[in-house]
Amino acid sequence: MLPRPLSSAPNQVRQTLRIAGLLIFFVFATVLRGQPLSSPSPASVPNDEVLRAQLFLDGSNFKPGVIDGRWGEFMRKALIRYEAAEGENGEKFGEKPPEQFDLPFDQSRPLLTSYTFSPNDQEFIGHVPGSHAQQAKQQSLPYKDFLELLGEKFHAKGDFLRRLNPGYDWSKAKPGDEVKVPNVAKPFDLQEAIDLQKQTEAAEKSNSLQTEDKKPGNERHAIFVSVQEKILELKQSDKLVGSYPITPGSKALPAPIGEWFVKGFSWMPTFRWDEAMLHHGKRGGDFYELPPGPNNPVGIIWMELSHKGSGLHGTDAPETIGRTTSHGCIRLSNWDALDLGTKVLPGVHVTIH
Repeated sequence: MLPRPLSSAPNQVRQTLRIAGLLIFFVFATVLRGQPLSSPSPASVPNDEVLRAQLFLDGSNFKPGVIDGRWGEFMRKALIRYEAAEGENGEKFGEKPPEQFDLPFDQSRPLLTSYTFSPNDQEFIGHVPGSHAQQAKQQSLPYKDFLELLGEKFHAKGDFLRRLNPGYDWSKAKPGDEVKVPNVAKPFDLQEAIDLQKQTEAAEKSNSLQTEDKKPGNERHAIFVSVQEKILELKQSDKLVGSYPITPGSKALPAPIGEWFVKGFSWMPTFRWDEAMLHHGKRGGDFYELPPGPNNPVGIIWMELSHKGSGLHGTDAPETIGRTTSHGCIRLSNWDALDLGTKVLPGVHVTIH
């Protein structure tokens, strides 16, 4: 039997062929124009050399944000500041990673390592209710699951950890399981923040709390926060010695521009969730006292500023650092907040500009 002519084909077949022809034309035209067909940009694809540079910067005092093997805004800013601190010419990096990183890598250090969940990890995991009213009834606000705990411990996003462990069922994670993680120089340890809370409280009771002004002059730190850059810089004797990605205040409640100092540290703090204070800067009668824990809204530390109601603090959502706004404060990831909090002391000068 001879094939039927196209004109006598059913309407549905003709419509399908017409759409296919349009698609072929679009692809052909796009190729002729030299435009890629929605392929991911080099900066968005995990890359071993980018990962190696991230791990190096994360292990230095110049923090690149979350570890994910991707070139991004905060890695670029960390690299610029690292090179400036090393006396380099301050090369300006663009939207794509450099072809080669001029960093003193330890090539023998593996990019990934193995981690085995422990019973101690299990103790930091529990239920976190969705409402503040229910959260206020709890003794703590722990990690929701092993994936969240591991992400914070190794400074990584959950999707990156999933990619490193294909086939692993995170919903069934338990002590004894071994998984692959980024080989960070210093994994975040929640117990360290708990120990610092006890040490600080004991020092306050004995009136032996150390302050920044008691350090030798050349060892004293000062903090400089750029609201526009979303970067906190740490200096000693006007020399840049570190930087951290931050989230500054919002337009409604901006970070307080000016010269301040840190009045004191509160490790593993409780947090007064007060809608009136958060949105209007004034205390209201409807509030909740949220217990301590990594999922507390201010994370594992509150550094109270001399500006009323403002502070530097951790977060329960590290992936949002630099991406969203805060309520008049300076927010860091918990791992960066712990690092900063062990370098500076109460009384440290803070410039916000």
